[in-house]
Amino acid sequence: MRSVTVALTVIGVYAAVASFAFAASLTETIMLYPNIFRDVPDSLAQTEQFMSEVAVGDVMRPLGGVLTVCALIACAVAVRYRLARRWVVASMISLIGGQFLLSILYLWPRATILFDERSRHSLAEIESAATEFQVGEWVRIAVALATAVFAVAATLSCYRTRILAEADERFEELA
Repeated sequence: MRSVTVALTVIGVYAAVASFAFAASLTETIMLYPNIFRDVPDSLAQTEQFMSEVAVGDVMRPLGGVLTVCALIACAVAVRYRLARRWVVASMISLIGGQFLLSILYLWPRATILFDERSRHSLAEIESAATEFQVGEWVRIAVALATAVFAVAATLSCYRTRILAEADERFEELA
């Protein structure tokens, strides 16, 4: 029973962080991106000025780091206690493949074009990068949702195991 509680707690924290990261990404996309991409390239310059103190990456990269650490710990616990392994592994695959690698390999190069190297590119290249970035961002949102759903399913699986273990203990007491 104790092992179920440990796994439930650790995987539950991971599910909470994954859900928060999904909500933060969705909020960022819905609230900021219509303003950032409303009139490329002029809106990009205005966005850079607006985000001079705190940029999206200043918040999302550390949040992604915390999420990754929580995922690794949850994966270790799931393997150790043999609970919800498939759900945790599915969430890890979507986290690493769909969020981490997508961000590094697809989104960051386009963000570099849009914000850091805008003067080196033509208007057509900037507009293309902006469109590609927005499409990639919606894919990232979908994968973040999948990560959170898999993590919550892992938590519910652990919770079910705990409830069944408690029921077995009560049954044994009665027998």
